[in-house]
Parts: sequence; C-alpha cells; structure tokens
Amino acid sequence: MNMIEAETVGDLVQKMIISLCGEQKPELIRKWTRFSLGLLSSSQGVETIREDEITVISHIKDKLSSGDTVQFDKLYIDLKAGPLRNRLRNLTFLLNMCQSRDQLKERIFSAPDLKLRLCSSVPSTSGQISEMYLPSQIVSVDDADKNTRDSLMNQNKIFGEEYISESILVQDLIYSFQGIEGKVLKLDSNCGFQMDPMMNIDRSRKQATLRLSELGYLYNIIQKGLERISAAASGQVADSFVAAMHSELSEYYRFIAIIQEEVNRAQSQSGLYRVTLSHLHLWACDPLETLKWLASIVRACQGQKGGALASAVYEFSNHGDAVVKKLVRRILESVCDPLYNMLIRWIADGELDDPYREFFIETCTDITGYRMWHEKYQVRNNMLPSFITKVQVKQILGTGKSINFLREVCKDFTPWQGNHTEMFKNFSEEYKVDVLFDMDPDGRLQTMMDAAYKETSTRVVEVLTKQYHLMDHLHAIKGYLLLGQGHFIQHLMHLLETELDKPASSLYPHNISSILETGIRATATKLDDLDIHRRLDVRLLAPSENERGWDVFILDYNVGEPIGTILEPCRQIYQTVFFALWRAKRMESILSTIWKRQITSAKMLRKMPEVLPIQTHIHLIISSMVHLVHQMQYFFLFEVIECSWDAFAKQLEQATSLDEIITAHTYFIDAVRRGTLLDEKSQELMDHLRSVYGPILDLQNLEETFLTRTTKEYETRLVENSSTSTTYVPSNRLEFTGTTDSEVTKRQSTFLKYLNTLAIQLRLLSRTYQDRVKKFLIMLASAEDVSLQLLSVRLDFNEYYKSKDSRLVVPLTYLHRRQSDQTFFGCK
Repeated sequence: MNMIEAETVGDLVQKMIISLCGEQKPELIRKWTRFSLGLLSSSQGVETIREDEITVISHIKDKLSSGDTVQFDKLYIDLKAGPLRNRLRNLTFLLNMCQSRDQLKERIFSAPDLKLRLCSSVPSTSGQISEMYLPSQIVSVDDADKNTRDSLMNQNKIFGEEYISESILVQDLIYSFQGIEGKVLKLDSNCGFQMDPMMNIDRSRKQATLRLSELGYLYNIIQKGLERISAAASGQVADSFVAAMHSELSEYYRFIAIIQEEVNRAQSQSGLYRVTLSHLHLWACDPLETLKWLASIVRACQGQKGGALASAVYEFSNHGDAVVKKLVRRILESVCDPLYNMLIRWIADGELDDPYREFFIETCTDITGYRMWHEKYQVRNNMLPSFITKVQVKQILGTGKSINFLREVCKDFTPWQGNHTEMFKNFSEEYKVDVLFDMDPDGRLQTMMDAAYKETSTRVVEVLTKQYHLMDHLHAIKGYLLLGQGHFIQHLMHLLETELDKPASSLYPHNISSILETGIRATATKLDDLDIHRRLDVRLLAPSENERGWDVFILDYNVGEPIGTILEPCRQIYQTVFFALWRAKRMESILSTIWKRQITSAKMLRKMPEVLPIQTHIHLIISSMVHLVHQMQYFFLFEVIECSWDAFAKQLEQATSLDEIITAHTYFIDAVRRGTLLDEKSQELMDHLRSVYGPILDLQNLEETFLTRTTKEYETRLVENSSTSTTYVPSNRLEFTGTTDSEVTKRQSTFLKYLNTLAIQLRLLSRTYQDRVKKFLIMLASAEDVSLQLLSVRLDFNEYYKSKDSRLVVPLTYLHRRQSDQTFFGCK
C-alpha cells in the first residue's frame, strides 16, 4: 500500500466514522480512524489472539459435559507431559474450531461502543486489572520474530504511532516501583497505575505490566499513609513507627537500585541479553509480598497513636509465616521503644513524661490530698496495648502510685527508693524492648515488676501502720462513731440532753464542743491517745422546721493524710451510721428515763387509785418498746458491726498493699451499712423503723404531761387535807378555810376527764405501735438476709404478733436456723 492509497483509505474510513457517529471532536475522530486502520492493516488473524493457557482451557471446559471434562483433564495432563511446545496456539485453534463463524468474527472484530470514548482500565487494590478488550491489542509482537516486528513497526509508523518495546515497559515499571509515572504507566486517583489508552500494546504484555505495577500501587499506599501519620504529629510511638517503616523500605529501595543497574548494564552491552518482564516477575516476588504486609500494617495504623498503634501492629504478629513474624517483630521493637522507656520510668521513679497522651496510664495534675490515690492516676484503656493483661496493668499502676504516695503524701524519702531506681536502670540497659511485647509470665521483666510492686506496696503498708498508726484511728472510729465506747456515749448523751432538747436552730457548735470535751475528760483512760481525742469533733446538720438538737447532732472524727486516703471517702457513711445508732440509743435513753420516772413516782401514784390503770398501761407499753429497742441496739452493735469488724481486722493483718486495705475497709463499710439497714436494699426497712420509733416520742410527751398533771393533783390534795382547820369566832359560828366543795368537785372532774382522754390516747398509741411493729416484723421475715429473718423471730420472742398474723406463722427452715446460729456464735 503506497502513501496515496493509504491517504485515500484513511479519508474513506474517516467519512465512514462521521456518517455513523455524526460530527465529533477532531481528536476522537482521529482516534477511531487509527483504530479502524489498525484493523484493516492487521494480517495476523485469529492466531494472533494472545490468551493465557488457563483462560483457554476454561473456555474449552465450558463447552464440554461433565463426563467429557474429566476425559479432557486426563488428555491435557498427557499433553503437558509430551514434547509439544506451543500448547497455547493448538488449544486456541481447537477452541476456535468449535465456534461458529459469526461468533468467531464477533469475538475478533467487535469494537466497543463509539460513544464510550475511552476504554476502562482501572487497577484494583490487589494490582489486578478490569479491562475492556481493544481490537488494536490483538496485534502480537514476537521479539524472536524480527520480520513480524519490522512489519508491525512499519504499519504503526504509517498511522503516526511508535512501537512500544519491552525495554520501555521495563523502564516504566522501575519508575512505577517508586510511585512515578512513565511513558506508558499513568497514575490514577487511587494511587494505582493504568496503561495509557493511546498506546498500542498487546494484551499479554499489558497484563504482565499491570500485575507488576502493583508494587508501585502498594508503595504509594505506604508512602501516603506514612505522610498522614507524620502530619498528624501523634507522638513518639507514631514517629518510631514511621521510622521503622522507612527502615523496612530501605531494602525495597536497594531492590530498585539493583534492577536499574541491571537494566543499564544490559543496555550498555551489544549482546542479545536484556531485562524482560519475566525477569521482573521473578525478582519482584519477595518485595511484592513484603510490601503487601507493610501496606496492610500502614492501613491498620491509620488514625492510631501510642499504645493503640502498638496493639494494631501486634495483631500482625500472630502469623504462621516465620518471615512475616520477623518483619512484624522488627517494627514492634521500634514502635514499643518509647512505651518501654515510659514503663521503666514509671515503675522505677513514678514519673510520667507523656505530652502526647500515648501511655496507658494518665495523670490529673490538679488532684491533691486524699483524692490523690483514688483519682490522680488512672488507666487510659484506649491506649492499653493488647499484649499487656489487666492483671499486669493493675500491678504497673499500683507500683507507680505507691512511689508517688510515699513521696507526696507520706513524705517518705528512705534509701530504699534509690536502690529501687538503680535496679530498674540496670535492667533497662541490659534487656531490650522485646521483653515488653513478648512478656513471659516467668520472665525477667515480669519478675522485676513483681518485686517492684511488692517492695513499694509493703513500704506503704509499713508507713501507714507504724508511722501513722492506722489501727489506732480505726479503733477510735469504731469506739466513738460506731458507739463501741458505750460508757462514753451514755455519759455524753446525759450531758447533751438539756442542750439537744432545744430547737435545732438555737444550737451553737462551740457550746456542744465544750460539752464533748467534758465528756471525753470524764471517761478517758490513761490508755487513750490525746491525739485521737483532739480529732473528735461535733457537726450539726442544717436544721429543718420543728427539729430539735437530737435531729441534727453528729459526732465526727477528723483525720489527715495519709490516713485520710482510706477514711475520708467514707466520712459521710460513718456520719450516717452514727446518726442511725445515735437515734436508737436515744430511744433507749428515753424509755429508760420514762421507766425511772415511773419508779420514782410510784409511791405517789399508789395513793391515787384512779391513776393506777394509766400507770399499768404505760408500764406495758414501755416493756414492749424496751424489748424492741434493746434488740435493735444489740443487732446493730454486736451482730453486724462486731462481726464485720472481726473480719475486717483479719483482712488488715493479711493486707500487703494499700489497695487491699482500701478494699477491706470498703467491704467493712458496706457490711455495716447493710447491717444497720442503711444500704439501698434496706431503705424501706429503715424508713419503717423510724415510724416505729415515732410512738416512743409520743409516749414521752404523754408520760411527761401525765406526771406533771398527776403531781399537781397530788400536791393540791395534800394541801387541802393539811390546811383544813376550825376557828371559833364570837358569834359561835364555825368557818372552814380553803376551797369550797364545788371547786374541789370541779377540779377532780376535770382531772378524771383528763385521765379518760389519756387512757384513750394510750390505747390508740399502743395500737399504732403494735401495727407498725407487726408490719416491721413481716418485712424482716420476708427479707432475703437470714440474719434479718432471725431478728424477726427474736423481736416476737413470745409469739404475740405471730398469733395475730398468719404471715408470721411460717418458721425459718432448719438450714436457715443453723446458718443463723453459726453466724451468731461465730461473732460471739
């Protein structure tokens, strides 16, 4: 075909395209003109279609039945073992022979829709290609066949195109390995590479090139991921991770340099040797596998920092491939190095240098006093590496906290701390960071951590018990706030009675404090510590309307540091328990006072027969109330507090750390709250017990009024009897001095009416009291706690209420009785 004929054919093809597609952009017309001329000038035919062998075999099997497929597999195995070299061309020929003429024609000469303009060729994340077949790619270039190559080069030059040699593809791939575009391979928006659609490359080499370009895609993923992590400025761990990844990439850069050197050497030689795509496939196998893992690690670490980033890397270490495990281990060593240094510094000196909040322990600098141990140092769970267990992190936290507690709160600077710090300094110099993320339960690091935790914790317990007398303070709280010092409480209540009978709003703390000091001096023994007495204090609650001093008075115990770390969080609970015990003690004191007044006035009352029924009724009510109050006092003070104290004392003897002391004390406080009906589950019981105490106060008022009225009546009658006398006058008329009979009758009638009213009030009070006690007993009997069920039985010792309500008839089971007896005698 000469140049004139070529131009004529080109004009005709261009007119044909315009007639089919209408007016289009000149570059699009030129593109499809070149495409059509390529088809017309191709002389390779069907045999030039380049398919891989697996694809051809798959097409053949699609056309066979299941039985024929088995036979074909056997024949194919024999074919592979035979001397035939060009299996692909023969298989392709056989496949085409079974297709119809129209199918074969459509497969070879079908063109994509002209309206699509561009052929889609997008690389996936794995480097594979999703492409639309172009007819221009059916031209096969066999480098071993020089004549065919020259022919194709001439054809391409006719249409203004240059032949793309394999050496150009190899050089483009070397550029792509570094994330750089070349003549043929172009970057897309997903960091991958795709072929320039304007280039004329056969399908097999195109697929091989795109498969190799996955290295560049992975390299770009790694680079951009590291750039984002660096730009985030996430801290030392992130910086170490980036440095470790660049260190791993240095071997990849060496691989690229060696390939480029090999290409340059081949070009400088005039021989037949050259670097081919097959060579690149062979050499890129290991780097490709490494970059896949590095890219996966970079993706997993995006947005992470500190311990969380270390956890993300550590997840890749659980792999069976030894090469992968070594790769991850190298990265982990670099990533964990800052965390390892922070850990050693924390357990050695109790110091945290963590400006980027990467470590799994955080500190709040504004926390002081007793809150220091509880709130200043906390575990930052989102930064806790997955290779550190919860038991280990608790131990690590406790070690540093103990060091700071001794230094800041206890003001303890004994020589042990210097030896402790030196021990860990030597350890960090001797052992590498891999002992952190490959922590052996019996390894050197765990052994050192165990020793550090035990040493610091033991020192804290020693300072608290010996230097700050922890047990003395606990005994003082038990004796004063929990009413263990019965003689002191009884005397104090007697001294405060006059003052606390006043309205709550009229009380002054300094007056109450002076009475408290008097009570302490009167009951103190030589064994008592003056420091403990100075810590006793008076606290008055905010008064409400119509409240008296009894309703707002609380005895308090002030403690400083470091004992306050244990006791201060429970101060309010102790005050609440004291108030409940103080109320019960007051009820007992009121009934005792009523009983004493009744005994004192018994001689007077016996001379007034009309008041004897009232006195008897009061005695019966008092007896019932005294029994209930005594039982509640015994239950509160001995079956709860004392039992809980015994268990608490044993736990304190065995405690080896401050955390264990706090835990034991917390358990003791919870047990006391449960036993004094002050926990959440017993709220209804305590509310009803307060209602049971109500009739006692009412009885106090009625009895005081009764004695006042009775004493006045008795004294009036004595005056009347003693003042009756006769006087003689000149008129011989006898006159009586004193009141008249009518006044006496009226006064006596009024007094009898009062007694009748009082009798009604006492009966009503007695009925109200009994109803409330019965309900209280039912609530106790239905409680889950066996000790409360037993209390119900003891309160109704004569089965008076049991006979009146069938709900109290069901006795405790034998097992519950046995458990209750064991608990009771165990406390004794």
